[in-house]
Amino acid sequence: MKTLLITSIYSKLWGTDLGGRISREHHYKWSLLNILNTKPTKVVCFTSEQELPELEAWFYETQSVNKELLEFRVYDLYKCDHYDLIQANKDVELVKTQDRCHEIQYMKFFWSRLIEDRHDYDRMYWIDAGLSHGGLFPDEYMMGDKWERHFLINLFTPELLARWNDSSKEEIIMFSKNNEDRYFWSQTIPHTYYNKYDKSRHVIGGMFGGTTKAYDDLTDRFEELLLSLLDKEEELYHEELILSCMAVNTPEKYNLFKFDDWYAREEWAKDNLDNILFYHLFI
Repeated sequence: MKTLLITSIYSKLWGTDLGGRISREHHYKWSLLNILNTKPTKVVCFTSEQELPELEAWFYETQSVNKELLEFRVYDLYKCDHYDLIQANKDVELVKTQDRCHEIQYMKFFWSRLIEDRHDYDRMYWIDAGLSHGGLFPDEYMMGDKWERHFLINLFTPELLARWNDSSKEEIIMFSKNNEDRYFWSQTIPHTYYNKYDKSRHVIGGMFGGTTKAYDDLTDRFEELLLSLLDKEEELYHEELILSCMAVNTPEKYNLFKFDDWYAREEWAKDNLDNILFYHLFI
């Protein structure tokens, strides 16, 4: 089955008016290198003009990654879809102190439209370049004895990608975290955007996708709700909150991979919880 992965690496946004995580350059590179072990047909990674030379040198020369497998595309985030509307709602000084970039969050959907041959693929997924890291996976699944082992997780295999492909029939597959009681993680977008309000699940933006048609339809639905929020609200909402609402409003469009918590918590060890942890979805 021909599978396309879309991702991005912008590791120099901390402290700028775009917002982004600090000191993530090596994290993103090693994690993406490990994600390639799932053996997709093609990976398209969007990045900045500033970072392109180093990324190409590291992946193509140092790590000997085939250019036919991994393609880098330069994209200027200041030219992202609906940039002016985003700016109208943005508290720039606050964003400079935060580690999430709304432009990247929203472009997770719109970047797909720039891949002209996307319909040549059977499946298409967004995956965060930094998804493979030790904060989400126990030590027993890490490979090697050097510091980069924290990003080399042995659960990223061709079998994993095959399971995603098998699970994404006509629906979009997404990760969905328990958002109730002790597992509460996040608030939501305003209740008025829900057909019937339900905050029990929190969809995360680390991976989602399915058939290319389903992905196109997802992008259209996301854009419709995003534009309504940008027009009516004074806050910029994370893509995860928008996806969470979408999953409630049209549940038939999604196949949710459900988990309760990110990792086992020492403070709950005596509670004998029979919970599903994030890494369980990869086994």
